[in-house]
Amino acid sequence: MSARQQLAKYARDCKTFPGDAALAYRRGGVRDVWEELARRTLHRLVQVGRCVVFAQPLDRLPEIPPPEGVNISLLNEAGCDALVPLVSQRELDRFRARLANGRHCFVAWRGTRPIGYAWVADRVAPDVTIVPLPLPLDAAYLWDLYVLPAERCNGIGSALASARCQLARARGFREGWRMIAPSNHASIRTLVRSGPGARVVGEMRYIKLITRMYVRFTPSSIPAELAG
Repeated sequence: MSARQQLAKYARDCKTFPGDAALAYRRGGVRDVWEELARRTLHRLVQVGRCVVFAQPLDRLPEIPPPEGVNISLLNEAGCDALVPLVSQRELDRFRARLANGRHCFVAWRGTRPIGYAWVADRVAPDVTIVPLPLPLDAAYLWDLYVLPAERCNGIGSALASARCQLARARGFREGWRMIAPSNHASIRTLVRSGPGARVVGEMRYIKLITRMYVRFTPSSIPAELAG
């Protein structure tokens, strides 16, 4: 990315922050506003993370339908504008770039209102994650599953997880890999509920300093299957 493009990106981040901060507050209060600000400031300078890497076999997964009144469908570029009540303008820019790169996004709708989404990709690249995960050729990457707080705990997350796993299986993949922070108990519960056989295959630690990435992937010596 050239210096001019980088400056244009910073300028857009500043211009869209007030509206995105208001949306973040409605979604999750002060904590989400801070996260929105951190993405535009602190995380550009330094980012530290630790994630557990999970692999889920796709051949044993049941199809989990959404709850009554909810529909799940694949997103296309023409439908991105309808996500304005759900995602920030900064996220919408990323959504459009991902779709243009061949990534797949499922969106959960209650009527005409978007209430959640989940992504799946054939391979890992910078538009998917900044962390260079050593993804096997027979595994799809599953990431960024989100459901509005008011809509959680009624099966929407499990239905979104199921939909993207079904797509990955239809595309010929044997496994779906995910990176989940150990503190993200909700995502781990969704992983367990989406089907049997999920196991820990390793741990990823990373530090990002401006444009430099330092990554360490530690495989599990004995992959442990998650208990339901």
